[in-house]
Amino acid sequence: MKLLTISKYIFCGLALTLAACSGSESDPDFSDSESEPATGTPRTLQLTITQTETRATLTPSGDKLDELAPSWTANDKLTYRNFDYNATGPLTATVSATISPFVGSVTCYPGHKLAVVYPAVEITDTYTITLSEQDGTLETLASKYHYVYGVATVNSVTETTASATMPKMKSLLTACKFSFKDKATNASIPVKSLKISFNIDGDGGDKGTYPQTATVLLNKDQSNVHATAVPGSAPLLVELDEARAEVYVAMVPTNPEAPTPRQFYFRVFDGTDYFTGTAKAHLPEGEYVVATDLKLNKE
Repeated sequence: MKLLTISKYIFCGLALTLAACSGSESDPDFSDSESEPATGTPRTLQLTITQTETRATLTPSGDKLDELAPSWTANDKLTYRNFDYNATGPLTATVSATISPFVGSVTCYPGHKLAVVYPAVEITDTYTITLSEQDGTLETLASKYHYVYGVATVNSVTETTASATMPKMKSLLTACKFSFKDKATNASIPVKSLKISFNIDGDGGDKGTYPQTATVLLNKDQSNVHATAVPGSAPLLVELDEARAEVYVAMVPTNPEAPTPRQFYFRVFDGTDYFTGTAKAHLPEGEYVVATDLKLNKE
């Protein structure tokens, strides 16, 4: 069985700048100087994030995902959480464009750290990533399963404005592209449904399960934030509306320090017959993994 081949392409590295304006007249005054931060209760301001790259129009190009003519869609949702003050809420894209403002009411002071999450989910000190109900298309993977995380620092807050910066967001899952062939005939297998599982204990354990969810522990040190798989009780099921030659799946990264790659089990249904097989691979966090022409046996 051929191993999964890995493209060293980090498919989400986003540069952000944040600016905010407006506040009610009843809010307390704030200093214009970053060296004289305001005191008392943080005020709630309209925060705007300017985004220069996007996950919305990822398109395949060989062993890479090209971000050609990237565009956010109006009403795309993110969520923020202030580490330094118990405040959380939504951020929303205002226009469909390559660079779209994200706006929302954000409570903050200078120096505060904000966790920013896409897609929007409920967050406290943690949040949950969902892997189930994928349909195998790149479009759905990009819009619903391309979980990214960033930490913004509020630089200043004045009577009418606030600003913050977030140099980069990180992708928490691995995007995988699969295609399969019949081991006996070498014919391509169209995929109507795909089940993926692995040995939970890595040594002959139950091979019929895969995490359906993962948890993320928020941290100001972005490099220490990772998706931790929640043990599952069933395979990861990807069901397609129609049979396709290639299937895109968001998966939980594997431990890069593990002594050997994890072995995955595949069960493909082409609409008439079932095929099964295995392959081994490490799945690096935030990268794009291409697994083409994996050989399966017809049941």
